[in-house]
Amino acid sequence: MKPIWLIIDGYNVLHVVDELKTLLNSDIELARHRLIRTIEGTALRMAKQTTVVFDGKEGGQDAALTSKHLEIYYSPGKHTADTIIERLVARFPTPGKILVVTSDRAEANAVLSDGAQVMSSQEFIAQCKIDARRTIPKQMRPGEKPKLGDLFPDGI
Repeated sequence: MKPIWLIIDGYNVLHVVDELKTLLNSDIELARHRLIRTIEGTALRMAKQTTVVFDGKEGGQDAALTSKHLEIYYSPGKHTADTIIERLVARFPTPGKILVVTSDRAEANAVLSDGAQVMSSQEFIAQCKIDARRTIPKQMRPGEKPKLGDLFPDGI
C-alpha cells in the first residue's frame, strides 16, 4: 500500500551517505541541508506528506528547510528523534498508511508493532540515487538544456 505519510529518521539516513557523514563533522547545518535536498524529490514521489525528524536540543520546526510537502522537526531536549517518531506513529489513526525510514532495529520494531511500514535508510538512499539518475538524462552534455521528453525515463 502506498503510504500517505513518510516519516524519516534524519540522522539515521544522513549516516548512510558517506560524503554527508563526513560533512557532519565540520558543518552539521550544511549536512542536514544537503540531505534534505537529496531526499526531497523521492519523498514527494513516495508520499503526500513527509516529516524528517532530527535529534535536537531545543526542539521545534526548521522553517528554512520546510516546504509545502516536507516538514523538518528537531526533538526537544530530553527526547530523541526515535521517541518523536514512535509517538507520531502511535497517535496516527491509520498507522498502516505511514512509512518510517530508519535502520534502527529497535525503532523499526516499535513502529512495526503499531502497524506502520518500515524501509531501511540504505534502501531509501538507493531509491533517491535511482530517482536522481532518472531526472537528468545520461546523454546530455554539460551546458545542454533538457527537452520535455528527456525528463521521463525510458518505458514510462
